[in-house]
Amino acid sequence: MTKMDAKLLIMCILAMVSFGLGGVGAVLLMALLSSLAVAADSANKHGISSSESSRLGGLAIVIMVMLYVVGLSFFSPYTSGVIRSQLNYYMWMTIVFCTLLGLLEDFRPDFLTPLFRLLAKFFGFGLFFWYWPEIIPVQMGLPLIDFMLSNELAAWSIVTIFCIGFINAFNMADGANGLAPGIAAASFALFFIHYGRPIEGILLFALSMFLIFNLISGLFFLGDTGSYGLGAIIALYGVRGVADGDFSPWLMASLLAYPCIDLIFSILRRLKAGASPFSPDNHHLHNLLHGYFKTRIRSKVIANSLTGLTISTATSGLVLLVYIGEWLPPTSHHWLYLFLTFSAGYGLHNEYWLSENDKVQSYNFLNIIQSR
Repeated sequence: MTKMDAKLLIMCILAMVSFGLGGVGAVLLMALLSSLAVAADSANKHGISSSESSRLGGLAIVIMVMLYVVGLSFFSPYTSGVIRSQLNYYMWMTIVFCTLLGLLEDFRPDFLTPLFRLLAKFFGFGLFFWYWPEIIPVQMGLPLIDFMLSNELAAWSIVTIFCIGFINAFNMADGANGLAPGIAAASFALFFIHYGRPIEGILLFALSMFLIFNLISGLFFLGDTGSYGLGAIIALYGVRGVADGDFSPWLMASLLAYPCIDLIFSILRRLKAGASPFSPDNHHLHNLLHGYFKTRIRSKVIANSLTGLTISTATSGLVLLVYIGEWLPPTSHHWLYLFLTFSAGYGLHNEYWLSENDKVQSYNFLNIIQSR
């Protein structure tokens, strides 16, 4: 038995225990897709992964959701909300549009320029919010933002830009095993507990199976299909939940804190260094934390997985725990304090790991000089 065979056996056992034969089928589907030669990621593409991997994780989730929808439609009297509600129909059309953009990028990297993809997402979200302005939140509890949201054009611009920004931030986090999928799994767990609808249940199932495969194998990433699609779902669920009064905006901000805070800090860091705010770098908190783990853990996969799982559990996982424990009402504005705590924690830890990283680089440089 090879090492990968042993990992596959462990994944199937975990899937069977948690979700039965359906879970085993999901793991085998992901094993099949991850073995394909198409949509492969080169080593170090994400600044963390050091082995060849597959970008077809998002496609695996799409297939699982489609199988569920088809099965529910033909073998159940349940009528999907997409059919019952015109709003739901167009919301999911926007999500499908973003998913297809990501799918094309996974199979044909750089076929569409970053600017084109940005404009395409702006068009998709902008058109949706233009025709359905009732799901745009009218207040955040902050006077300046509430004043801006009182203007229809300003509110439309803010919510459209937020959704695009979140998708890009979520995509940036898809590199450490368990980071982006961990945040997504916590989000859909919260949505499923709150709403109890079948679609949130299947998304939670798909993300749970993906987490098992992603954390143990290290061979599968969400790719742009998963990042764009899941990012769009989470962003639209969050915006709509706040507009409907189901959630405090600060609960959603806390739940999605890491990708949002990481994006803001990254832009500020690059501007401070005189670089383009959109230029890539490896100074994200997950990159720096991974640098710490990989010097102390021999297994590259475990170091990678521990990085993503630590961050997603300490942020979105903590929010889910507070929600389940009913320690804060979902509509409370006191979630703001948790979001501010996450922001301060990110800043302090990022500066600490940056300084530690500089020390390591200086130490290595001196060793090279002395050896010569």
